[in-house]
Amino acid sequence: MNQRHLYSTFPNSWFGVASSEDLLPRGVIPLHYFGKDFVLFRDEEGIPHILDAHCPHLGAHLGYGGRIEGETIRCPYHGWLWNVDGQCVKVPYASKLPSKVQIQSWPVREVNGLILMYYHAQGEPPHWEIPDLPESIWETWTPLRLVHRWKVRTNILHYLENSVDLAHLSNVHTQTFKAAKTDGVEMNGSIFINRMSQKYNLSSLAAGMFMSDPDGSVTTTYYGPGYDVSFYSIQTKMNLNLGLLTIFTGTPIDEEYLDIHIFFSVKKVLPQPFMQVLIAMARQDVARTFEQDIPILEHKVSLSHPLIYEGDGPLQQCWRWVSQFYSEQPALTNATVQQ
Repeated sequence: MNQRHLYSTFPNSWFGVASSEDLLPRGVIPLHYFGKDFVLFRDEEGIPHILDAHCPHLGAHLGYGGRIEGETIRCPYHGWLWNVDGQCVKVPYASKLPSKVQIQSWPVREVNGLILMYYHAQGEPPHWEIPDLPESIWETWTPLRLVHRWKVRTNILHYLENSVDLAHLSNVHTQTFKAAKTDGVEMNGSIFINRMSQKYNLSSLAAGMFMSDPDGSVTTTYYGPGYDVSFYSIQTKMNLNLGLLTIFTGTPIDEEYLDIHIFFSVKKVLPQPFMQVLIAMARQDVARTFEQDIPILEHKVSLSHPLIYEGDGPLQQCWRWVSQFYSEQPALTNATVQQ
């Protein structure tokens, strides 16, 4: 059996579970990730929290009918109150609280308009964080918007492989890429940085805007396997420097499916209404590009001895880096490297 992605556990990392705008004040949302049920809620101070979903009393799901009271959530079945740490603080019809009973709570952060959960198979706390984007992004770029959300039958490693796979860009995504080459990678603990130079075919993206075959570059920073930020810089023949920012989140629903969100922002380089046209075209192109990968991701198999060429991109570096996020370390792929 090839072990480069069939790990026995999910990776320990930060994962996107909702957008900030999805969770209203005192809002309650049921979640299902990592083969488990959770409840996401925002307390009266506006802070998001995540607990395991089911009340230990008689098993009611707190995400369906649970109500927020201060920093507690009230069970919809019998009204027991649970605080943000998962401790029972009140039983309405009893003076004695249950002892040694607690709902598991999970670390949560609200970063860049997204709500992130830290999953660890053994429940350990995070030892690294997802950084905020620079303030300049919010001043000189359009607001971060959702491109789309997909449920894809794949796993984290195939998902990551696809994002660093250099050779497939000009073969699968011909409407956008003419050629690409790697400019190197950096690995520093939980961070993996991949840099590429690209020759774009933007005839579809910039029709009517007199842009043809520009050069560009992209730097993608992975903060763990479930969250990455890419900055695209595209230099047109009109000396116009276009900028595109994307954020990808890939969160395991279970052992078969990922919940994938893509968010995007565009650098403000054109006057209105041209900017709105550029935004619409960028959104369409980003969605189309990823959707071209879905049939491949959902039907590919894992080979015990894949044939890796130098032009394929930093696949082996990616495999080694991602292995650190698993409690049970997998065996590295026995790839055959072709020159």
